[in-house]
Amino acid sequence: MASSKDSFPYTPQLRSLMQQAGIPSFAALAQQAGVSTWQIDQMRRGSVLKLRVGAIARLSQALDTSISNLIATFSGSPPVARPDLQSTSKAARSESPTTLQNTTLQNTTLQNTTLQNTTLQNTTLQKEYERLQRQFERQTAEAVQSCQRAALLQLEPLLEKLPVFLNVIEQNPDFPARQLVPHLRPLERLLTDWNVTTIAPIGSEAGYDPQKHELMEASRTAVQPGDRIRVRFAGYYWGDRLLFRAKVSPVQPNDTHPS
Repeated sequence: MASSKDSFPYTPQLRSLMQQAGIPSFAALAQQAGVSTWQIDQMRRGSVLKLRVGAIARLSQALDTSISNLIATFSGSPPVARPDLQSTSKAARSESPTTLQNTTLQNTTLQNTTLQNTTLQNTTLQKEYERLQRQFERQTAEAVQSCQRAALLQLEPLLEKLPVFLNVIEQNPDFPARQLVPHLRPLERLLTDWNVTTIAPIGSEAGYDPQKHELMEASRTAVQPGDRIRVRFAGYYWGDRLLFRAKVSPVQPNDTHPS
């Protein structure tokens, strides 16, 4: 029956990393890294490449070492004990120079092949880890945008009338609701943080553009694209996307002041 030392030749290397990281046992390492005892045993056997990328990443974080170092340490051939110098010397004397050269060449070739395979595996694993990291960051950004959009849709009635409300208050210093303005500024700052901007100021004039302007019901049939209109209720962009169209009405020839 194989001994524990033969079955788990990389146990000393793992214990050394655990000691540096302050982890007292294999069970504690498994719990801290969120992996199974089977996965810990694969490291002790030098078979870390059998683990999934996520497990390797969590183990490297728990052991406070890089992924590449973890792979280099726990993959490949088992550690070989240092040979007895006297026995090696006697064996060398009993072999011919040709045999020694062939043996040395074979060992060198095997080492180079193992190193190349390990390097290729490390590169592939590192690329997969980076791909998963980018995917996680993209999914996180999409989740944040989804939450923001849901909130903005719920706030649409308030957002539409907020600039009108503030404009009326600022134009009338004695308006009783003027004291509410400071309480509405945090909402404006939140919109700025979310990259939400108005299409045009309330009362401003522009050429009618059905892509970003919505005609108010009473004037829907009287305006053609390019005709002068006045903004009545706010519309918004969210970054470079249209969130809500601004509600507008046509400017009459004798209409020189906002109504």
